[in-house]
Amino acid sequence: MNFFTQELKKICNRSEYIQDPKFVGRVAVFRLPDCVTGKMEFVTRGYADHYSALKISLFNRKEGQIDCQIIDLAELLGMKKMRSGNTVAPHIWRAGSDVSWYGFAPTESDYDKMAETTDDYLSCFTDQDILEDELLNPTFS
Repeated sequence: MNFFTQELKKICNRSEYIQDPKFVGRVAVFRLPDCVTGKMEFVTRGYADHYSALKISLFNRKEGQIDCQIIDLAELLGMKKMRSGNTVAPHIWRAGSDVSWYGFAPTESDYDKMAETTDDYLSCFTDQDILEDELLNPTFS
């Protein structure tokens, strides 16, 4: 199991909406109701090997990608104090085969925040009242 998988598992295990995820490479894949498949992964944002965001993509088998959300870890978790005393925006850093959180280790509270934010987003696609309302009263743009 690689580092990304270990970190994604910590988030998935805390999630209310992600049940029985499958881990493929550096990605967690999971199912939601109504033929929606989700994919969660850590992604870079302009710096190679500097994984500073969590990306969640949702797909429908018939329609393809239906939505995507990128959650900036610095916005979600705030700046983190490094072991050296300096502060850093939270990110996973890969240097060759060495992969780890750069300069700090996330707390249980940090993993809870990542899972809660993920659940807040996923709830928009799993809330039956919202889905039923959209089916009964579709909006066309």
